[in-house]
Order: sequence, then structure tokens, then C-alpha cells
Amino acid sequence: MSWPSVVLLAPAGQRRRLEARIRSFALVPEPATGGERLHWQGYSYSFDLSGGILADFEPEELEQVTARIGKPYGVWVSCESMDAARAFLRDVLPGFGGLVDTNHYEIIQAGEFLTLINRHPGWDWRRRPSTELT
Repeated sequence: MSWPSVVLLAPAGQRRRLEARIRSFALVPEPATGGERLHWQGYSYSFDLSGGILADFEPEELEQVTARIGKPYGVWVSCESMDAARAFLRDVLPGFGGLVDTNHYEIIQAGEFLTLINRHPGWDWRRRPSTELT
């Protein structure tokens, strides 16, 4: 199975802040992909901080995101496992006022997403939508 991934969506005006927050983890360039890589807490991650991930969104998805946060900036984060994803997101999401696109038909406010992964530590958003959590 492929690595789980999410897209962090911030208002474009907060791009530098989000980039700085993620780069503080000491990312290293990944020349083969043009992205960046991170080895942290025993896990591996890949990132695309170019904002180009937004080109993969359907027009109606971008309209919904824009209605919620204004013009967006997106960071693609791929994690070696769900445990890796939860570890990284628990560290990076506190105080983040944007959205998390699960890449599985849900775009959730970051604070709500953080609450869900803390309340449901085994939640795999690839297999179970947040609306099914109790």
C-alpha cells in the first residue's frame, strides 16, 4: 500500500509561516522528485512545499477551500505509515488555522482534525471517514 498523505491548506498570506514551521524540522532536498525529505522520530516523510499540489484539486474543491480560508496555499505531506502521519500532524497542527485534506474526500479544519486523531488514536482516515467516528 502507498504511503498515507495529506495536504495542509493555509491561507496564502500564511504561506511563509507554514513553510517555516515545516522547515524547522530540518528537511533535506530530494533532487529526484524536486521535493524535500525528512527523517524524524524514526519515521520518513516526503514533502512538496511548492504549492503546486493545488493543481491536482478539482475546481469545485478549490472553490470550497477558498470559501473557507480565502486563496489557499497547499503543502503535500507523505508519511511512511499512519503512525508517522499522526506523529507529525500532532506536532505541526497545534495553532495551525488552516485545513487538512485527507486525500480521501474530506477537508477538515485543522483543529478539528487534531481533536479527532487525539480522540481516536487508531483512526485511519483512508478507510473511515470522520463522520463515522463516535
